[in-house]
Amino acid sequence: MNSYLLLLLVIIPLIGSLFVLAARSDRLYAPENVYNVSLLSQITNIGVILYIFSQCDITETGMQLVEKLSWTDCPPVILHFGVDIFSLMLILSVNLAFFIGEICLHRLTERSKTLVASGLLFVSLINGYFIAADVITFYIFFAALSAPLIILISTYGSQRKKTVLVRFSLYNLIGALLLLVSVVMMYNVRDENVFLNAAGKLSFYGKEKYFVWLGIFFAFISRMPIWPFHYWISSINSSLKNPLVFIVGNLIPLIGLYGFIRFWPNTVPAAIAVYAPVFEIICIVTMMFIALVSLSHKDMRYKLFAYTTVYYLLYLTGVFLPTDVLKQNIGYSLFAYIIIITVLSFLVSHVEYQKKVLGIYGSGGILCYMPRTSKCLSLFILAGIGLPVTPLFWNNFIILSEIFNYNLILGIMVVLSTFIVALSLLEELFRLKDKSAASSACVLGTDLSTLHYAVYIGSLLILFFSFFKPLWFVF
Repeated sequence: MNSYLLLLLVIIPLIGSLFVLAARSDRLYAPENVYNVSLLSQITNIGVILYIFSQCDITETGMQLVEKLSWTDCPPVILHFGVDIFSLMLILSVNLAFFIGEICLHRLTERSKTLVASGLLFVSLINGYFIAADVITFYIFFAALSAPLIILISTYGSQRKKTVLVRFSLYNLIGALLLLVSVVMMYNVRDENVFLNAAGKLSFYGKEKYFVWLGIFFAFISRMPIWPFHYWISSINSSLKNPLVFIVGNLIPLIGLYGFIRFWPNTVPAAIAVYAPVFEIICIVTMMFIALVSLSHKDMRYKLFAYTTVYYLLYLTGVFLPTDVLKQNIGYSLFAYIIIITVLSFLVSHVEYQKKVLGIYGSGGILCYMPRTSKCLSLFILAGIGLPVTPLFWNNFIILSEIFNYNLILGIMVVLSTFIVALSLLEELFRLKDKSAASSACVLGTDLSTLHYAVYIGSLLILFFSFFKPLWFVF
């Protein structure tokens, strides 16, 4: 019997988005109502997620709480929803990220109605993407996720947003069409919808398997920050100054990474899997290039983008190893990683805003007069690069150990890339705290509010508890 509990994860933020759109912009309390609706939607969704955790067996690795929804009778298409602990961890981390973002985002932000409505729509669709249990449901949410992304980029992009938007739309359209062809070919094999975990067991005639799996590969790789697609993703992130939109931009690669985790590598025919080493080399070259560029770059936001890129490619390298034992470790790492980049994004935005207000063009010393900001930025940068206080530390250590066990040179290059990007962040942190480079205007900088400071410290406590037991909140 269907409870449609998982479907609530899609419906709740979707209803919140519709309520936000329905709010009249000319009313005195409209911004406050928009803000309250978005917070309520996120709190309700997190409550549902925690309840779903309590209904799942955390020792099981397969899909649980499978729900069916009849879509069409001719042809017969039944949509399936299901979760495992890995997908639930991603759902919880994304919803916590947006909850943190909603609290820290000022309710009078310019165009807040568009921002909040698109953000809630993105949360609704990415939740659906993570709970999809069959290839058709998976494709529907994969393609639909482009809509809020295009809205946010077109609204909050820079002066070059036209070029970035055209490139983004083109790549996503090509990726969606390639995945559509693969899904249709999978459906035709059995004349019915195919579960994700059964996709690798399908038998194709002749060269069909190459069209199917290469289509899937290029559909997901088009959303990853890897050569030659890294340029348009870096263009998007460099043009997004709003921290909440920056978070959305940094979750685009998560869509591709999750697709690879569901389809790769153990379900892929051996004739295609033999080319995995070539892809690993491209990953490593991209990691090293972006890490080295970040070391010479003066923009803190670019350094944060470089950090997220290197770590996404680290997890992607782990996915392509000929083993299936790392999935849970990648899930635990991603839980901490998403929360860390969320908080860092808002802290960087706060520092940049204070520099703009004070008319400071250099970055030196501004943290000396903002102790709360300095403390939070220092702790989260240290946690992000490997301070053993979050699940990022242990699980990244296990992932790197498996990479070393698989290929020593590959492991050395991955560690070197993470070291360079860590050095880049520490260099910027030192510059921001360098009192000798501080100008007199820095004294007038506004520190974090009590609410924002409490949210960031609370986020760090969540990660600290997860360091000892990743599922400490499940009773």
